[in-house]
Amino acid sequence: MAAENTGKIKLHQGEKKLYKGKYAKYFTTDIKEESILPHDIIPGPTFGFRGARQIPGACANFGWNVIYKPYFIDRVTHVHAGDEYLSFLAGNVPDCFSNFDAEIDFHFGKEQEKYVITEPTIVRIPKGTFHCRLEFRKVNKPLLFVMLLLTPEFSLTTIDGEKISVSGPEAGEKPKIIDPFKFPGKTSKKPEK
Repeated sequence: MAAENTGKIKLHQGEKKLYKGKYAKYFTTDIKEESILPHDIIPGPTFGFRGARQIPGACANFGWNVIYKPYFIDRVTHVHAGDEYLSFLAGNVPDCFSNFDAEIDFHFGKEQEKYVITEPTIVRIPKGTFHCRLEFRKVNKPLLFVMLLLTPEFSLTTIDGEKISVSGPEAGEKPKIIDPFKFPGKTSKKPEK
């Protein structure tokens, strides 16, 4: 039997459906976010699910972005309390494989072992494993970048021991465009070449 939409509620992205019923607590339509990256890199809204903030009891955070230009997206080496999965796909839906045309530098471990991603790839980062920097170094065609973190909220601990939690913008709040050399509020060292 199909779920019935019995009303609407106003959230920061506009009108959203309100589902009623025994299992309604397992639904959210609050999934559209404005990009926190410069709009020439990600020009449109993005998809984001912020775990337990949006659906109480949820143990996952995920989202996707379409990357249009080279960008050093994450300069801070960090760990998470749960496994994380990063997916890199060509941005030409429905064929997300044959037109992949990019080079992405991903660093793994405290020692920053470098991997260059040049084809559709999924990376599993076990909980407690240091990772990043992450740079979309060459982008000749749009890319679909999908992130999945298996924790109730998006949080991390930097290599310097700083703990950071990010739950996304609150209702009515516009996201702040992030400085590529800062990850919420902390200055990172510019990478050495």
